[in-house]
Amino acid sequence: MSTELLVAAAFPNRRIVGHEVLTGGLINTNLKIHFESDLDPVVLRIYRDGAAACRKEAAIHELVRRDIPVPEIFYVASEGLDGSPPFAIVEYVEGLTFQQLKRTNDNAAIAQAAADVGKTLAAIGRFQFSAPGELTSYEGELVAGDKFIDGSDPIPRLVDRFLGSPVLQQRASTELIDHLHNFVWSHAAVLPQLENDRSLVHNDYGNRNILVREENGNWRVAAVLDWELAFSGSPLLDVGHFLRYELRSQSLREPYFSRAFVAHGGYLPDNWQSIVKLIDLTALVECLTHKNLPSDVEAELFDLIQRTLAMA
Repeated sequence: MSTELLVAAAFPNRRIVGHEVLTGGLINTNLKIHFESDLDPVVLRIYRDGAAACRKEAAIHELVRRDIPVPEIFYVASEGLDGSPPFAIVEYVEGLTFQQLKRTNDNAAIAQAAADVGKTLAAIGRFQFSAPGELTSYEGELVAGDKFIDGSDPIPRLVDRFLGSPVLQQRASTELIDHLHNFVWSHAAVLPQLENDRSLVHNDYGNRNILVREENGNWRVAAVLDWELAFSGSPLLDVGHFLRYELRSQSLREPYFSRAFVAHGGYLPDNWQSIVKLIDLTALVECLTHKNLPSDVEAELFDLIQRTLAMA
């Protein structure tokens, strides 16, 4: 089905004069739709992973929209339309991704924005569920479902599960796989037990999914995007994700991000910098289990993994 027909489901009386693909996302397709005259553009978001992902993201937006800056959703078709994939029509939010802001080398702006990112993450963590685990939408309500793993030492055990993936084993050497197994288990004693944490976790809280902009002389979060991977767990996963590219020798986000996170109710344990790097290692290894990774993304993941292994 054409782009025009999908957009017409929400805006039947508007004429489209053009569209462009928004880059940055690795899962879904996002098209910026331009209308005639002075009407604001919108985003046509087409979901790769089906109706459940579409419903889940819509439910999360409804849950958080009064407290967290997210784009307004104008229309949702979780079952698609006349054979189309699931899609949503959402507000186009003006702003820079945190990645784009970082490239400006404006350290004062980066520090201000990082502080608001920390404040926003603390607000996200205040949403609690009945149990940890996957989130699904049932009749418009978010429900915590199956745990990712039961019992103690969830981080090392999850890493071992991902290391057993045939897809990962085709990408990584046996030497690296053994090194990762030994590394994560050698640090198991310092890792907090996260199996009972049940906060909302974005699970992709990184440079590409956080839009920022200057308002009245201050850089603030304009929108947090792409919630389809969210689950119920520990906010430390999002802390680690946001600081994934932070180098202690060249700090840009820190200490502004962590100070604001704690000041607004977030919790960081002792030796938290090392701990969140270890937790984020789980996410990096999990990414290598995905098929059809772009070659540049695969290389980036291996580089980040090597940086974490160099901690010891």
